[in-house]
Amino acid sequence: MPNETIKQRIFKLGLAVLSLAASHTLQATEVTREFRGLTLNANLELAEDKNLTNDVVLIVHGFTGHYEMEIIRSAQRTLLENGYSSLAINLSMGIDNRRGFFDCAWSHRYRQEDAVDEVSAWVDWLRQQGTSRIILFGHSRGANQSMVYAADNRDPEVKHLVLLAPGTMDDTRRGFVERYGAEAFDRQLARSENLLAAGRGKELMENTDIMSCPRTSVSANTFMSFYGSASRFRNFRDYLPRIRVPTLVVTGTVDELSPDTAQELAVYVDGKRLRLSVIEGAGHFFRDFNLDEAIEAAIEFIDDTRT
Repeated sequence: MPNETIKQRIFKLGLAVLSLAASHTLQATEVTREFRGLTLNANLELAEDKNLTNDVVLIVHGFTGHYEMEIIRSAQRTLLENGYSSLAINLSMGIDNRRGFFDCAWSHRYRQEDAVDEVSAWVDWLRQQGTSRIILFGHSRGANQSMVYAADNRDPEVKHLVLLAPGTMDDTRRGFVERYGAEAFDRQLARSENLLAAGRGKELMENTDIMSCPRTSVSANTFMSFYGSASRFRNFRDYLPRIRVPTLVVTGTVDELSPDTAQELAVYVDGKRLRLSVIEGAGHFFRDFNLDEAIEAAIEFIDDTRT
């Protein structure tokens, strides 16, 4: 209005922002469930006029992450703006009711197989709520764990798979060697193999490096789950051909952690069952508008492959 003062306009704008924030807060609900003696938690965002019988995107974070980290919160917000509900889970990593980033100083006793089991537990929870269409969406390490889950479990409710910045087998060893050196890798791998052979896989190895966590305590089971020759979580060759739901891989051109994903996947991409979207200028964590592009690519893919 022409007679409004600047202060009045600012006040009204502030009310609008607060109203929008309150609306978003009301839609966010923390969900917990018990699983193998642990409390698991997740953040549920319901789109306007939607309930759990509609499509739900099940989001799995990457290594040491959680559902309140920037990329996960932004993904949920963008999905919400596009009418998609989502459930972003916290993998326990062996910690009861875990929140925030996994502290590298804590003992690493979990295995990647445990993450797959927890994804299964949340799929089951959604099934119990009446959800009949689930889009499984994983980032980084969570993308690889989602890939293994989708290949090993043929849930009729899981209709689509979106893998955001998955890594390759080469990325795993290369990342370790770049951080800690080839000698450390060989030494820790040999020690883990010896402990497993002796039936002592749960035993903690002190001053051991793993992923982005230096000089911490790591069980042989955990180390081998990430770095052992039999580790299956970044082996596209064994898993992508077995996945029966439409799958989209989204990667960035400047992914500093997984630079070879697009090349590794080229042989599998057929434009139908498996598609690839490369986001120009995007790094591993898809900052700012890069994430919007990634989510838009995912939504276009979901809508185009809906049956």
